[in-house]
This record gives sequence, C-alpha cells and structure tokens, in this order.
Amino acid sequence: MEYRVIERSAQLSDQLLDEIALVIKESWRKLYRNLDVYEESYEQDTSFWGAPMIEKELAAGNRWLLGLEDGRCVAAVLLEEIQEEGERAVMLRMLGVLPDQQGKSLGTLLIERAEQIAREEGNGRLTLFTSSLLTTLVAFYKRNGFHEYRREEVERFGLRYDRVFLDKRLV
Repeated sequence: MEYRVIERSAQLSDQLLDEIALVIKESWRKLYRNLDVYEESYEQDTSFWGAPMIEKELAAGNRWLLGLEDGRCVAAVLLEEIQEEGERAVMLRMLGVLPDQQGKSLGTLLIERAEQIAREEGNGRLTLFTSSLLTTLVAFYKRNGFHEYRREEVERFGLRYDRVFLDKRLV
C-alpha cells in the first residue's frame, strides 16, 4: 500500500476528494447498519462524510493519511494533533477502509504508518475513541497495541453506550 498525507485542500484533486468521501461514507454506513441505526438520510448528509467535512478538517489544521492501492484511495484516517495532560499526541479519527478491501490488514497498516508519523514528529502517543457497541472494533484496536484508559456514557441515535477512549504509547 502506498501512503499519502494531505495537509491542504490544494493537494486534493476532485477525484481524490471523492475517493476519500467514498471511503468514509461506505465504511461508516457499514457500521451504522451493524448497529441498526442506519437511516436513508445518511446518504445525503455530506456534513459527516462529504467534501465539506474533509475540507473543514483540513482548514482546522488536521491532516488526512490515505492508503492507496493502484493509485486509488481505499483507506483513510484523520490525524488530529492534540495536547492532553500536558503531552503531545495524535488522535486518530474517522478511520475507514472500503468494505470490499476489509480483511486485508489495511487498517492495521494505516495505524502503523500513523504511528510512524506521530513518533517522527515527537508525539508521545496515539489516541482515539470508539463506541463500546462496536466490540470487534475495540478488540481490533487492542490487538494493535491500544489500551483503554477512559469511558464516558453518551446517548446518540437513540442508543446509550460508552465512548471508549484508547491510546498507544510511542516512547
């Protein structure tokens, strides 16, 4: 897999922008269906998965790490630099792999590349959060060296669940 870091909207062709949006849309649609909270309105709500969200995140100073196969974006994760408890960290957000590419360890490869970037930039850890309802995803992150450090109860989509915070030390 080839990697590309996108830091500015000017680095995005219309095709690449569409490919990133498709990765986010398709991977998250699968999660919503698995949670039985999928609604048809998701298909038109580009504020979550579309170009406006992608460009908004870049304008906020965040970066997209892309996984490319044969020049096509098949996996993506948002890298957000944060300060937490006086320590620099990179939060992984919106990790997605096209459903037809899942099971090929592309998510793991993307996490490993994000870890390398974070370490090179002097960050002490990677962090992320996910839903406790997504037990296979929590297990996936733990297999990739993340450890749970906090839970917060939330209510979203009419469901009550814990937001699970995980991190991985880089030192």
